Amino acid sequence: MRPIKVQYKTLIQQRRLGDKLYVMETIRSLDEAIDLICEVLTEEEQKDPFAEDLCPYFGILWPAAEGLSQYLAQNPKLVKNKSVLELGCGLGYPSLVATHLGAKVLATDFHPDVEEYFQRNCRHSSMTCSYQRLNWREDKQDIGLFDIVMGSDVLYESKHASEVAKGLIRFLAPGGKIILSDPGRNYLQRFLEAMRDEGYSEESELIAISDKEVFVFLFTKNY
Repeated sequence: MRPIKVQYKTLIQQRRLGDKLYVMETIRSLDEAIDLICEVLTEEEQKDPFAEDLCPYFGILWPAAEGLSQYLAQNPKLVKNKSVLELGCGLGYPSLVATHLGAKVLATDFHPDVEEYFQRNCRHSSMTCSYQRLNWREDKQDIGLFDIVMGSDVLYESKHASEVAKGLIRFLAPGGKIILSDPGRNYLQRFLEAMRDEGYSEESELIAISDKEVFVFLFTKNY
């Protein structure tokens, strides 16, 4: 697949958590953005299975990312002075919150356009945070181990739940914790069972985001 570059129309959204105002540049309309990228893809490219990876789902401030961000703000000791990896960071809201709370964060995503938007949001919010492109479900590159591995809405594909669980755990330092937020996807229960099979127990919290509710799970290894 050739490199595709689309200039999406954007808007600015602000979120205040505690003493910090986060300024997020988001795609104005997901439907509009998908139409735009379909216009630049040839008919043959649209048949390519990798074309789906170019859809700009990253550009929306999803409820699960807001729920994870609120959870971090309510539990700052979880990430303060810790190394934190965010998988599938998208616009980067949780990574920015964790950075503000004193964590050393590496934000990652696979979509080729994410870095540009992530860096914009760092600048909008007057912050700096490390970023690296990574397909955490398949990429075998060594990025080290982290005290906290976190992600929001990562269970949207029907990949085997145990593979997703192992994918998360492989980045975790001994004694570390995994924090995931989820809007109640179909594969959530299978994933929770897979994490238990891997020897992890979870605590859960329900966080209200506008008219929706988001589950946030904190996983800890049983020793």
